[in-house]
Amino acid sequence: MKRNKWARRVLLATAVLLVLILVGGGGFYWWFTRAGLPQVDGTVETGVSEEVEIYRDDYGVPHVLAAEGEDLFFAQGYLHAQDRLWQMDMSRRGVSGQLSEILGEEMLDTDRFSLTVGFKRAAEKSLEVISPESRDMLEAYARGVNTYLEENKDDLSPEFRLLRYQPEPWEPVDSLAISNYMAWYLGGNMETELFLSALIAHVGEDKAQELFPHYPQDAPTVVEKAEELSYEPGDVSDLTELSRLGELGGMARQVEGLGSNNWVISGEHTESGNALLANDMHLGMDHPSIWYTQHLVLKDEFNVTGAMFPGIPGIIAGFNEDIAWGLTNVGPDVQDLYEIKFDKDKPDHYHYQGELKEAEVLEKEIPVDGREEAEILEVTETHHGPVVSDVVDLDRGRALSLRWTALDPTTEADMLLDIARARNWEEFGDALENFKAPAQNFVYADKEGNIGYRANGRFPIRKEGEGLLPAPGDTDRYEWEGYVPWEEIPQLYNPPEGMIVTANHQVVDDDYPYFITHEWAAPYRALGIKHELEKREELTLEDMKEIQASFYNTQAEKLLPVILEALEGRDLGPKEDTARDLLADWQDRPVDEAELAAPLIYHFLYLAIIENTFQESLGETLYERLLHYRSLTNVVDRKLQSGESSWFQEGQLEGEEARDEIIARSFEQVVEELQEKQGSSPENWEWGEKHTITFEHDMSEIPVLARLLNRGPYPVGGSPVTPANMSFPTSEPFQVTHSAPWRYVVDVKENRGYDVLATGNSGHPFSAHYDDQLSLWLEMEHKPMPFTLEEVRQLDNRLLLKPD
Repeated sequence: MKRNKWARRVLLATAVLLVLILVGGGGFYWWFTRAGLPQVDGTVETGVSEEVEIYRDDYGVPHVLAAEGEDLFFAQGYLHAQDRLWQMDMSRRGVSGQLSEILGEEMLDTDRFSLTVGFKRAAEKSLEVISPESRDMLEAYARGVNTYLEENKDDLSPEFRLLRYQPEPWEPVDSLAISNYMAWYLGGNMETELFLSALIAHVGEDKAQELFPHYPQDAPTVVEKAEELSYEPGDVSDLTELSRLGELGGMARQVEGLGSNNWVISGEHTESGNALLANDMHLGMDHPSIWYTQHLVLKDEFNVTGAMFPGIPGIIAGFNEDIAWGLTNVGPDVQDLYEIKFDKDKPDHYHYQGELKEAEVLEKEIPVDGREEAEILEVTETHHGPVVSDVVDLDRGRALSLRWTALDPTTEADMLLDIARARNWEEFGDALENFKAPAQNFVYADKEGNIGYRANGRFPIRKEGEGLLPAPGDTDRYEWEGYVPWEEIPQLYNPPEGMIVTANHQVVDDDYPYFITHEWAAPYRALGIKHELEKREELTLEDMKEIQASFYNTQAEKLLPVILEALEGRDLGPKEDTARDLLADWQDRPVDEAELAAPLIYHFLYLAIIENTFQESLGETLYERLLHYRSLTNVVDRKLQSGESSWFQEGQLEGEEARDEIIARSFEQVVEELQEKQGSSPENWEWGEKHTITFEHDMSEIPVLARLLNRGPYPVGGSPVTPANMSFPTSEPFQVTHSAPWRYVVDVKENRGYDVLATGNSGHPFSAHYDDQLSLWLEMEHKPMPFTLEEVRQLDNRLLLKPD
């Protein structure tokens, strides 16, 4: 997780490091840079019951061969600790409210938020309900991590040396807590409820409702309503700070493009006659990658390869000998805020259904670096959930409690074992029944040529309302009545079209009997993928790779006619005429290539139109929240195409005339701005000069460390709306924050897969595998995934774990 600030001890430790390097010379530098590098060959006597073979391929990806399940997951924990221990410990501290202990009081707000929401409390509940076999898996994994810690306590990676601390032993609950954080990152709409209620208070209900979520009527769904206000919302504009804290140290979850692409193609459309699957999941682009790739072979049970989050055992996306699967985010509304009315005389009681109900008050300690005494935090739990508003409203002017599906016990750990063993569609479905949060679009393909899809997870059924605004918490009118029944969750199996595409766009049509969400991602990536698929015949894995690399911009395809019509016939200057001509020429093939000027003009213009339409009316704080609004693209694009909105005001003009004036004014501003930044010749401007990606390490706030640990900036094409997603915040600068840390494609029958991981598989800054896949990733290329035992046993590096 990114940090906005770092503790004084980091700066001090860096200064000490530099002095030691200067005084100690090359010897100290060699010792420091070699610390914590993993042993990749030879023999280690350690805590396994039978021998485990670990082969590393040319990119440092481990291939683990074991005869016993507990030995396999012990080895996986050992490997994760070898390559990603720092990342694992920071993730664990982030979700457990323990960042301040090593980074100081600058992280107190983040720790308070994590402890209040209760990621680890929820994980402790889940640990009680998973199967005994899954608990054994988690315990074996933790033993592997801890064995590595014990064996290497004096030889950990440089980050631990800089911060001068030893990580605590790993526990099974830590893995589940990290899983809960990923559910937070990928699900919910707490921020939307806060934004919309503040918007109503600021501009009134009628005008605010124009910005309520909307999905285009002509856009695709996977399986072939704006809400009326059912109560008077309270003004919670003073609590929008919760949205920032909800990012947990910088990992924004309200970003256009967050979510992923996947698709499956049946044999009738492929050259080989085999089913093909492609998946690229769009998440934060930190360094090291959020993903770790590995290959796990358990004798006589399964052979599975793919990716997983460091700190969690198993494989979350990948393929075995019989099936392949991939994930994208459904993005359902699985969070509701309830306004709680606490009693004046009994502050630990609240009003509900005409009675007083006692809240549970938990006391949590937060150790803080630089302080002798720990910070004491009181967390108040109602039957709805924790009172999250207390984090920013200590006087409790308004109290909001959070209801969230992932705060109930969940059984994702059971799915990990079952999916590795799954051999067909039925067993695949049985495995997914245990996957509750975050809700994901799973696509499926098997060696028999079948393809399928399931929108998996918990989808709340509400008595009233649809969760777009904080609801009154003193009544049961807005309670959840349960979840959508498993057998009625959307699914497809061998559809007539012979292909299934999901890209976070709308899953169901208006005839579906249950509410999922109003906040579907814009359909542009899905349309771009379909555009690429439909122009090809007899598809191959090379086609799958090319589609993952597509920068085709279907948003521009739809909006450029409106923009060019607004500029038509206007008396513009010569530079503006040239820029307009560049857009007109680009219209025939709107591809966001890094070397072109047109996408630079287009994306600058799009943001300028948003600014000139909304900023003055909303003010600085609310406008900033608008830019993080999940439905912003759908709402803005609908209004640009129709021209019908009370938000279009330009002097005495309204509606389409005002829209066209805003477009023209924005265009002139953009051309003037780009001349200052890019030079006086529009034809020489390049999108990649402003649209760049930098892979940032956690500790890159320190300039001297940034040069050592970061990689970039690199110019890139694409944008949030292209299949090859390269997302940036809805503001300048256009620096990519979210993209596809891992891309993979597979021919299921042949067990032939190709993948690429952004940067590399190692988190160690001085490892050869810290950035050895970076050039492949930037060039949109893939590498083979060794899978058969014959391929694996031919690899050069072999580490043997033997019983001690």
